[in-house]
Amino acid sequence: MQKVDYDQAAAEIANMEQVNQRLEQEKAADVGAQRAVAEDEKKVRGLLFDLHGQEYKEAARQKLEADMDTLSKDEVPLSADEARISDYIQRKSVLDQLVPYGDEYLSLTGSGVFMLNALNARTSRVSDMEFSDFVQETKETDAELRGIAQRASLYVSEIRDRISFPSPMS
Repeated sequence: MQKVDYDQAAAEIANMEQVNQRLEQEKAADVGAQRAVAEDEKKVRGLLFDLHGQEYKEAARQKLEADMDTLSKDEVPLSADEARISDYIQRKSVLDQLVPYGDEYLSLTGSGVFMLNALNARTSRVSDMEFSDFVQETKETDAELRGIAQRASLYVSEIRDRISFPSPMS
């Protein structure tokens, strides 16, 4: 990715916080509208509703319709903002995986990100370990973790085999 594209994407992600704040405000307004609809429905469906006059009944029904319309209109922009925030989160995740290389940014693979993090941790400390020793130690650690995961998988499968589940037919 070129630096210009990276900077533009980073600026768009910076706007994500503003959209997120607006989304929180809209959600609060949506909760208020839901409460208003619930209160109106209680009035209209209540036992005492039939005892009121025709004007009161009509006004209550109109208020309920208006609150329901407001609620349905609020849901469309709310879902659009949620989709936009989801898109921004995905973009941020991609940008977090990029590392500068000259005038460009490169994306690392999963193991590359792991190695870069481990290397950064190593270089942040004073160490007299050679880089080749570091790579060898990292490979040994990865192999050990894979072995642990395989043994755990075997244990789980053995436990499943030993547990008898009742048959649905019996």
